[in-house]
Amino acid sequence: MKTKPIRLVIGATMAVLLLVATGVAARRNEPKVLREGIVLESVDGNLIGPDASDAWHFELSADANSVEGKVAAGTRFELLPSVRLETLIADVNDRLDSTYRLTATVTRFKGQNFLFPSYYLPLSKLTSDQAEPNRPESPEQIQGAERSGAELAIPPEVLEKLQGRTAPAVRRGTPTDPNAAPQRKKLGHVMVNWVGVITASNHRPVFLPYGFGWNVGEVYYKLLPCKTLEQVLQKQEAAVEPIRFNIVGLVTEFKGKKYLLLQRAIRVYSYGNFSP
Repeated sequence: MKTKPIRLVIGATMAVLLLVATGVAARRNEPKVLREGIVLESVDGNLIGPDASDAWHFELSADANSVEGKVAAGTRFELLPSVRLETLIADVNDRLDSTYRLTATVTRFKGQNFLFPSYYLPLSKLTSDQAEPNRPESPEQIQGAERSGAELAIPPEVLEKLQGRTAPAVRRGTPTDPNAAPQRKKLGHVMVNWVGVITASNHRPVFLPYGFGWNVGEVYYKLLPCKTLEQVLQKQEAAVEPIRFNIVGLVTEFKGKKYLLLQRAIRVYSYGNFSP
């Protein structure tokens, strides 16, 4: 008479253990969420995009090392809009495939990681098959060059795009100077101690520079996903009125629009002396 209850208990126990094991395995297969500010240096992967939302991604083709341990091959990160990403997209159109060696800073927003690229090196030849004979092309050749201490120079065609070799705008009546140096496209600059409000434009958070009762301009900056932005939005949601912040961040551009990667945001109080 006691055999049936014992079997039921054993069956229930095995079912629970199976569910626990399945949950552990699923967590192991989930991509590792990295801490904000970590730099992934010289990692190999593939540039993928754009997707339906016009976003570009970078998928690791080999395991990468970080201060928080190994990041498994196959991990995919969304690349943040920037001048560097714009030049990277322009470069991939001239390549046989989309393999690159990338250095980027990791950001974290709502449990998801993003990459802010700072340097890249193509690992494939040009579609015109006119790559320099002395420049290493394959990952094995590049690794050998790194071990030998050889300097990996930026390919000329990439350097040309980074420098933005476009003819500068010429005002009427102003003669052109054939000896003038080409304009170099800025990769970005740091915005320090700017006061403004965080608002929304097309359902996207933006930073609008705004002083105590006076507007400093109509230019706004699209905010890139990061831990500081997540904290700012939490404070904004808990407040009744718009909050002014004193911010520090990195300004960049992508397809003619300005973006801001927040690094610090401190609430500024008016103490009722100024109108909102």
